[in-house]
Amino acid sequence: MNNIGKRIKELRKKNDFTQEKLADYLGVTYKAVSKWECGVTVPDLSLIISLAKLLHVTTDELLGLKSADNDQRRVELETLYKKTWETGDLEERRRVSQMAVAEFPGDMNYMDQLAWATAMCSFLYEDDETYIAEQEKAIKMFECVIENAPDERIKASSIQGIVQYLSFRGRNNEALEYAKQYPENYSVSRDDIMLSCLQGDERKIYSQKMLDGLLTDIVNKIERSSIEACIAQEQIINAVIADGNYLYYNTFLVDNYVARAELYIRENDPEKAMEALKKAQKFAMDYDAFIKNNTSYHFTSPLLSAVTYNTADICRSGTTTRHEDFTEYLKGADFDLIRNREDFQALLK
Repeated sequence: MNNIGKRIKELRKKNDFTQEKLADYLGVTYKAVSKWECGVTVPDLSLIISLAKLLHVTTDELLGLKSADNDQRRVELETLYKKTWETGDLEERRRVSQMAVAEFPGDMNYMDQLAWATAMCSFLYEDDETYIAEQEKAIKMFECVIENAPDERIKASSIQGIVQYLSFRGRNNEALEYAKQYPENYSVSRDDIMLSCLQGDERKIYSQKMLDGLLTDIVNKIERSSIEACIAQEQIINAVIADGNYLYYNTFLVDNYVARAELYIRENDPEKAMEALKKAQKFAMDYDAFIKNNTSYHFTSPLLSAVTYNTADICRSGTTTRHEDFTEYLKGADFDLIRNREDFQALLK
């Protein structure tokens, strides 16, 4: 417990507590806190757990007992967690996150990871009661991170999560209040500053990675609520990836053409709906071929030729393939108008 007073003082200030406020929370006098920080006395052992929780650290960290074993365990947990990005096993991602939170209480990074894993696992449940309950659990965890995370990056991640899942629950006013807490971008971004420092191939690679990120952002923001919107989304992708070697963007085109098929069915145009579904199937198969092996691919389009994708780094949201998801989606009632057609049945096979 050497230097515990010094750690209490540092953590108290980091958490914006006065000696009086910390004393009130613990049910002691502010003079007792002052004596701890001056090294005159140490906290009673019965207060250690409460003190650690208030200061958002583990008891080991508070007592100065953090060891190499803890560091090694963090590496093990992070390796297990990252592996689930490759496998897409959401249940395993949640299990690993639960272990991390249990073994390192107060670590808001692990809590944020558990909140996201719980939220994503909610879609695995078919009954509405469990689906809603799991999302509510995730919302509570996101709230905890937002209130307690000292790291703005972690807090921003949980703000993004709580806004998304409050919106799913129809709690849009609450979502809006959290959205207002999301960090403002600076007038000049870090990427722009980085770009001004680079030259030659380094500048080209960095610039094209920025373009790739902007393209993804723009494509994500287009609502596929009309045929015109779907066409515009595809045209934007083709403007950058003119040679048709779409790689990761195949997944956007799957959703694009499925949306077109649904819109054509509403317009009672089964022929165009079938054309769209056949294209969607091709894009789904192309995406699965791209992501099948944990290897690096690069775009061949001149505008993105310096961008490389390592498919092992792409986060999977499930264990099924894109084509399997597409085929399963075709079983829905939206496609009853064309269900008995031979070419539709061929898609299911």
